[in-house]
Amino acid sequence: MNRSQPWIHSWYVDSLCFFLIPLTFLFLAFFKLPPFNMIVPGQFSYAILVVLFIDWGHIFAQYHRIYSNPLEEKRLKIIYPLSYLLMIPLVAVVVHMTDSILIDTLLVYFVIFHFIKQHFGFMKVYSKTDGQKSRRESLTETILFYSSMAAPVLLWHVKGIGYDFKWTMRFWKPAFLEFLIWPVFALYAVSFVLYVIDEYKRTKRNELFNIPKNLSLATAMLGWGGVSLLTDAPMLIMFSVVLTHDMSYFFYVWIIGRRDHHTIKKKVHWFSWWSVPGFLVYFIALIALGDIIMTVHLESTQDPNWDYFFWGKTLNGIGLQQGWMLSFGYAIFFATQAHHYYIDRYLWKKEKDLSYMVKTGRIQLSDLS
Repeated sequence: MNRSQPWIHSWYVDSLCFFLIPLTFLFLAFFKLPPFNMIVPGQFSYAILVVLFIDWGHIFAQYHRIYSNPLEEKRLKIIYPLSYLLMIPLVAVVVHMTDSILIDTLLVYFVIFHFIKQHFGFMKVYSKTDGQKSRRESLTETILFYSSMAAPVLLWHVKGIGYDFKWTMRFWKPAFLEFLIWPVFALYAVSFVLYVIDEYKRTKRNELFNIPKNLSLATAMLGWGGVSLLTDAPMLIMFSVVLTHDMSYFFYVWIIGRRDHHTIKKKVHWFSWWSVPGFLVYFIALIALGDIIMTVHLESTQDPNWDYFFWGKTLNGIGLQQGWMLSFGYAIFFATQAHHYYIDRYLWKKEKDLSYMVKTGRIQLSDLS
């Protein structure tokens, strides 16, 4: 039956990269085991290191996907990075003319939506073998997924969890949010029951229970739901949610690239880019690139956390803390994050999936030569 399951790579690789990691983080966080027991208000070193070494590195993994995908249009390979470079001065103008805190607040919610969207995307990838679904079935899955994550987010707001941490004070907290909790949980419950019924019918029809899709759904629900069970939400946000999101993306980009390479070459050599040593080079190189961009942002905004970065004080003291240069520093952060969220939606369409296009006969391997 495993051979019929829609694994991206294999049952053991997918389970390790996409399911075991979030469940392990949730277990460690829930029982206050290292590294979660090391984080206290006012000490941001671990959180900053995670953001640097994982989050900013995974943002640039999207370019690895762009330039290693044989189906990506040459025109777009130029437009994607060019639009990023042009976006920075445009955002700098907006930041300079408005309140950077307002933009930062909007970005927090954009981040949350992006995290949820990635989890939803994984479930969609694993749904390829489900067959045709009615509009009601598709809507049920969508409502279940988003409500299962919206409910914990609402609890963070209403409970005021995490307000001792400066970097979680961007939450918008109007009074009417308390009245949204019960409707959202009602949608959650109803959609869950309908989903179980639909999944039972699909299993009987296909004579196959879709293991990876339901594992993807279960781990996402547990990871986000676990936040509301803990008194220290930022801890789980930074490590269980953020780190899970980032590591899954790193693995997914590399696994898809390896699969594309195998589809064309039929073999992966040990010293190739798509070997295990190749993954380590890819991982370290992208983290280093993220470090460079993050350092420029922190130095130009005089952020007190620059001590944690490789460049140290190299840009410190050259007068970037005033006026337009300060706006430019914030723009690097906002533009890098927002650009990643926007273009990532275009990188995983079916027509850009080489293995899928070859298996369905939509393209021939001879067309790539």
